[in-house]
Amino acid sequence: MKLEVIYKGKQKAGELWRDDKGYHFIYEDTFLNDDNTRPISVNMPKSQKEYHSKELFHYFQSILSEGENRKKISKALGIDVSDDWGLLVYSCGEDTIGAITVKKIDE
Repeated sequence: MKLEVIYKGKQKAGELWRDDKGYHFIYEDTFLNDDNTRPISVNMPKSQKEYHSKELFHYFQSILSEGENRKKISKALGIDVSDDWGLLVYSCGEDTIGAITVKKIDE
């Protein structure tokens, strides 16, 4: 499953997905070349188009709920509390900390 990464609720910043090699993020060309946009994270500057990691990128981990809120959301969604990817997919589509939201891409 791929996720569309949305910047400030309106502009597609890129795509995020996972596979057997880990997690991958690629900036959208229009976002990458737009001088009015900022990188989604200081650890993911726009000077590089693609990023790969064995774990979910720290930026995306940082927009997930923690503590009791995480437990409540996980229980309500039927997702294991340790499933960062599931929580990202199902709980970060509208209201998150910061300028980024995500939504599933229909494949």
